[in-house]
Amino acid sequence: MAAAASPAFLLCLPLLLLLSGWSRERRADTHSLWYNFTIIHLPRPGRQWCEVQGQVDQKNFLSYDCGSDKVLSVGHLEEQLNATDAWVRQLEVLREVGQRLRLELPGTELEDFTPSGPVRLQARMSCECEADGHIHGSWEFGFHGQKFLLFDSNNRKWAVVHAGARGMKEKWEEDRELTVFFQKVSLGDCGSWIRDFPMHREKSLEPTAPPTVSSGTAQLRARTTTLMFCCLCLILPFLLPGI
Repeated sequence: MAAAASPAFLLCLPLLLLLSGWSRERRADTHSLWYNFTIIHLPRPGRQWCEVQGQVDQKNFLSYDCGSDKVLSVGHLEEQLNATDAWVRQLEVLREVGQRLRLELPGTELEDFTPSGPVRLQARMSCECEADGHIHGSWEFGFHGQKFLLFDSNNRKWAVVHAGARGMKEKWEEDRELTVFFQKVSLGDCGSWIRDFPMHREKSLEPTAPPTVSSGTAQLRARTTTLMFCCLCLILPFLLPGI
């Protein structure tokens, strides 16, 4: 059996390559949308107290001053974003989040942590849309570059990363309205926005001429070929034991 395993494994290599290609294709169908908030308590005169950096599939697309409601930059997606009805609503929600975080910041007590200079809260809201349309949302909260607290929007679970956030976790966890707010923004609002981004990118990249073979037909052929290799790999050692 050991002698027959090596040739059989070599014949299975095309199967492994096909499967790895499928895996990469599935990962390519997953899209992510991130918003990084920076909230400064008692900022210096003339300094922004609320700034948002937006990323789609880990590429910067938005810089927004949520304190003064000014878009600083939009990047190469400007035309596509301005064409969507959700663009204005998106800025409204981001500003609302910034204001809510600013209200929570003064009453937030941190243990075993003494910041240098004005307290700077950093929050990352993210949502991911998988190939099947499922949305996963989450939040990360930190201070001065250190992660303190995590929130899983799908199951409403809080997790302490830094010991100094234990009191912060207890306070925010008991605030049901705040928990629902974070969940709604990351799953509801962010989830609806992320569905728009891939749609607009795909439209801008559509070929002028239709392909000769549909994607569904190509996938069916690939699956059929893979199943044939599976069967061959399984039965070959028994049919040719002397190889």
